[in-house]
Amino acid sequence: MKLGTATSVLYQYDLRDAIPLIARAGYDGVDIWGGRPHVYRQDLTPEELRHLRQLIEDHGLSVVSFMPAFYRYPHSLSSPNPRIRQDSIDYMRQCIDNAVVLGAGIVLVVPDHSLHGQTREDSLRRLMESIDTVSQYASRIDGLRLGIEVLYYDETDLVNSADDALAIIGQLGHGNLGVVLDTGTLNLSKEAPVDIFAKLGQRVLQVHVNDNQGVHRQQNLIPGEGTYDFQSLIRFLKTTGYQGFLSAELSKEYSDDPEPALRITAERLRAWIRAA
Repeated sequence: MKLGTATSVLYQYDLRDAIPLIARAGYDGVDIWGGRPHVYRQDLTPEELRHLRQLIEDHGLSVVSFMPAFYRYPHSLSSPNPRIRQDSIDYMRQCIDNAVVLGAGIVLVVPDHSLHGQTREDSLRRLMESIDTVSQYASRIDGLRLGIEVLYYDETDLVNSADDALAIIGQLGHGNLGVVLDTGTLNLSKEAPVDIFAKLGQRVLQVHVNDNQGVHRQQNLIPGEGTYDFQSLIRFLKTTGYQGFLSAELSKEYSDDPEPALRITAERLRAWIRAA
């Protein structure tokens, strides 16, 4: 297993300054955040994106995934407002285009929350219609996968379990759809990895790693600062032959001085991998 990190914790950095820091902290890859000031829509030209990709490669890193900015951002794939939904689909297309130039193999699909007064059924139907459109757009790119992220109830009411993600994939039937797991969500939902992999198997594309106290909400703490059993997870992942990345996704609370948090995260994950 290799280690990556989401660049979102480095939102106070220009990406060109963030990349050397990530390499220095001990990572193998980066998950590019699709919000400002990183790679939002068309803020960077194709030439600038190619230069960024070269910089990443020059530091011995690979681009693991592209992470569109949905959480508390002005995008929603399930909004009842058709203009918002269409703009969000257009944003996803731009994220896919940027991901291709950067060499990312995965683009995340991030479910949001039903609006007050909007039924879950209506919100889920609109989300699935949007994913269907985005999946068709992405299908023109060989090898590119879309990873539906499973999140806890404080972030979404639409995709909270492996069953929820599998139902969407099964109904849409697109071969480029997979699932992204998050240890923070697993610690809150108590969904066992053995059960998840029994249902999803090779559809698990990536695992985000962060910690929390196991109650009520995501905290995106440094692994080991909460209650999740990372040693057991990594030991189990080894038995499945999982070859994907473990990608840190840390809280903005670390953003004023992110390097120590990133370094500690990488050191702990590598120690757990060696011991598993």
